[in-house]
Amino acid sequence: MIYLLKILLVEDEKDILNLFQKFFKNNGFHVSAFLEPLLAVQEFMKNNDDNDYDLVISDIRMPEMNGIELASIIRKKNKDIPIILMTAYNTIDIEPSILKSLNIEDIITKPIKLKELIEKINTVKQKIIVKNS
Repeated sequence: MIYLLKILLVEDEKDILNLFQKFFKNNGFHVSAFLEPLLAVQEFMKNNDDNDYDLVISDIRMPEMNGIELASIIRKKNKDIPIILMTAYNTIDIEPSILKSLNIEDIITKPIKLKELIEKINTVKQKIIVKNS
């Protein structure tokens, strides 16, 4: 059985968003991509009652709302969905207790190696397949 992973992608840099969106589609994932975190949250809240998304990938530093705030809102709606955060900044600045309390799956530092990202996504996919078996 082929499992089509559904990803909610949030990235405020249009070129990076487009690159990831194309990359994910080319690797067999369904992706809904958002430049604006508030729109991504609205989409998640609207559609995730039936677990429409399997994974959230978000930049940390964005206008309107940062990735930690986005993860916090998503956690209130769904405590189990895997969340991967991306950052161009030093992850030492991020309080580990916050990440643990939000059950963040992983943090990836930019520039992102696409092979590494796919490996992390495939790990999440395997966990979902095992969980749903």
